[in-house]
Formats: sequence, C-alpha cells, structure tokens
Amino acid sequence: MGNRRRHVRGEDGQAIAELVIVAPVLLLVIVLMVALGRIDSAQGDVESAARAGVQAAVVQADAADAQTQATSAATSTLTGAGLTCPAPQITTDTSNFVAGGTVSVTVTCVTSLADVSVPGVPGLKTLTAIATAPIDEFRTIGGGA
Repeated sequence: MGNRRRHVRGEDGQAIAELVIVAPVLLLVIVLMVALGRIDSAQGDVESAARAGVQAAVVQADAADAQTQATSAATSTLTGAGLTCPAPQITTDTSNFVAGGTVSVTVTCVTSLADVSVPGVPGLKTLTAIATAPIDEFRTIGGGA
C-alpha cells in the first residue's frame, strides 16, 4: 500500500506540470480566437456600411446627392455598429451615374485591436469593403423623377 501512495503523488505532480505547460497554450488559442472573431465582426460591419452607402446613393437624382447620401448612410451604419473607427474613408464612385449605370461605395476603416493584444496580433487592422449597385435603366437622372 505504501507503493501506491507514492505512485499517486507522482501522478499528481505530473498533472500539475502538464497544466502549467498546457494552460498558457490554451489561453493563447482562446485569445487568438477572440481576436479573429473581432476582426470578422468588424469586417462585417464595414461591409454593411458599404452596402448602406450604395443603397442610399443609387436612389438619388444626381451624382452630388448620391455622394452626400452615401457618406451619411455609411457613417451612420458604422456608428450604429459601435465599431471603433475614428476616421473612416468613404469613397463614392459616380463616374457611371447614368440610367443603367452603376454606383460603387468603398469604405475603409482602421480599427483598434488594443483590447485583444497578443504578440503576433497587430494593434490596428485596416478593413475595406466595396459595394456596387446598378441604377435602374428606366430612371431619369439629373432632371426629375
């Protein structure tokens, strides 16, 4: 029976040693999963902003209004999503703003990942999304509806 007690103690020590080795690796994996999830979620928010911008632009009567409304809608969507993006760059391409043409909105956002700081994970991440929508070919552009 004395041999059994020594054998059990040895296994307890081994389990603690394994835990000390495995715990940091598991913690690193969990933090990386959270960081990747945050990046994926932020990318979805930027894509939503680009879609909202192009949807607002495509129904406008002229290119100037399309640019203004696209910027407003994209900014509003980013703000509503709670994405930390201090100075989003929103570009509206209205070079083909004619009946049957297209409008494109590009949203670029540099977001901070400082709260999920892990060696090897950048502190800032640049996210970009482009959305394009057709303009109704039977619509009157620039004059009236």
